[in-house]
Amino acid sequence: MDANKVQAEYWASPAGLKWIEHEHALDTAMAGMLDKMLDAAGIASTDRILDIGCGTGASTLEAARRAPGGHVLGVDISGPLLKRAADRVKTEGVANASFLLADAQTHDFSARPFNLLVSRLGMSFFSDTVAALKNLSNALTDNGKMIFVSWASVAKNPWFAIPEQAAEKRLGALAKADPDKPGPTAFQDRERVANLLASAGVSNIEAHELDVALTPPGGIAGAARAASKVGPAARIMKAHNGSEADAAAIESAVVAAFETFRKGDAAVVPAVVNLFSCSR
Repeated sequence: MDANKVQAEYWASPAGLKWIEHEHALDTAMAGMLDKMLDAAGIASTDRILDIGCGTGASTLEAARRAPGGHVLGVDISGPLLKRAADRVKTEGVANASFLLADAQTHDFSARPFNLLVSRLGMSFFSDTVAALKNLSNALTDNGKMIFVSWASVAKNPWFAIPEQAAEKRLGALAKADPDKPGPTAFQDRERVANLLASAGVSNIEAHELDVALTPPGGIAGAARAASKVGPAARIMKAHNGSEADAAAIESAVVAAFETFRKGDAAVVPAVVNLFSCSR
């Protein structure tokens, strides 16, 4: 697990564990994104599917429902997130899904190859993307497919941009990071990622921008709470040792800005992701 030690430590830290705390809000917000990705994958009922960066298991569970005669293996680098995922599978009585704690960049999956790989926002965190893609290609059967989504830029996603601006106004900005550094928006440049896929030796590479709607529960207040607790605002809060008063002020500012996304009692936040596909 040494190749991605930093990621392993992050996703087991209090910051990473916020994905468990806010699981329902985040999974509900991203349900439309997940559906579009799995629709694009064209899952067959008997598919063997590898789900990379599965987190607390929403993507694994939905893929398993679409492949009742197959099996889905959810892989993540965070033990606490996978424990929660396993609990969800048991509670929901899903028999064709299982989980593996592993670094997908280096773990050998080749003993029993999969015919499909999917990932909801989990592919942009590897320390060596080409090495990871080569390894994951070896996890696939001949002509096996990869279908995954990753965030476009912060500028195209008010879910990130508005909380970031609110946190910067309250606490100050962080130093600008390398946009290609492993992280949520590291795959914002579709051409760069397509070149990485080509370098990994896969074929039939396609990369498209995809408009999605984020539909978190709890209306505008619920949307603001979730967006403020995970993402750029949370990183700024941590870096500046923000207080509870700072958190409340940031969330209040996000509530006001998110009003433009009100649809009746609901919040519908426009978002942009990049959809990538390729085959072995």
